Amino acid sequence: MRAHRQVVGVENAGGKAYGKATGLYNKHRKYSEQWNPLHSFQSAHDFQQSQSFSQQTKRSIDQHLRRGLDNFSIESFQSADALRKLLSRLDFGLGNDSWIEDHSHLFGRLYYRDIFKCIQFLLAHLPFQAHLDFELVRLADSESRRIYSEMNTGDWWWDTQDQLPAGVTIVSVICASDKTHLTNFLGNQHAWLLYLTIGIIRKDIRRTPKKRAFILVGLIPCPRKGAKNTDEAWHSAVGTVLSPLQNVDITGPGLTWDCAD
Repeated sequence: MRAHRQVVGVENAGGKAYGKATGLYNKHRKYSEQWNPLHSFQSAHDFQQSQSFSQQTKRSIDQHLRRGLDNFSIESFQSADALRKLLSRLDFGLGNDSWIEDHSHLFGRLYYRDIFKCIQFLLAHLPFQAHLDFELVRLADSESRRIYSEMNTGDWWWDTQDQLPAGVTIVSVICASDKTHLTNFLGNQHAWLLYLTIGIIRKDIRRTPKKRAFILVGLIPCPRKGAKNTDEAWHSAVGTVLSPLQNVDITGPGLTWDCAD
């Protein structure tokens, strides 16, 4: 079944550009001759090897390097600790210092990130450049029957766009959570991990784990067995993480952020 793309109400469509991006990549483009996009790795080979270690334990990485299984070809690091230091010096990313610690949670410490910084990170991520939808569209088959596909084809997007100033882009937020086992050594610890992505990233990218379109934004402590008020505590923690969104006025001037395109 072939779909026909139709953009309706262009005078109020989103995706208006308000100027050139001023983020990390554009800063480095000014100094393109001196910029090493693989910083802080000495070569593309070392960077690729570091990616292959992403799912391995510290012990496995150290054993791999000590035994010379890479033919001793890696120059940038010779241990898992050295690799972590290189990663911590990367220009791009949210960084380890992006976490906020909250001691007021009912069942322990709540760790979370600034949700606006996470959204900005996804919007400006260059690998998503060709996979972002800024305008609302209507799709129909050859018999003019409506087709719903990406989020910007839905009725909610169309209804909401009508409430906004012309040119404003809707950035919908999608969250997912799951209970995760953390450790066996400190009382069999568990936590609810809260992830975030944005609806303007196309669904085939969002649904592919290797594309990393979801960001970990919250680490919510789990209650012990038999604890009371668990639902209330969970919703309170999620409310804390998402609280900046409650203060957004969708009819106001909005926010001006860099985008990958």
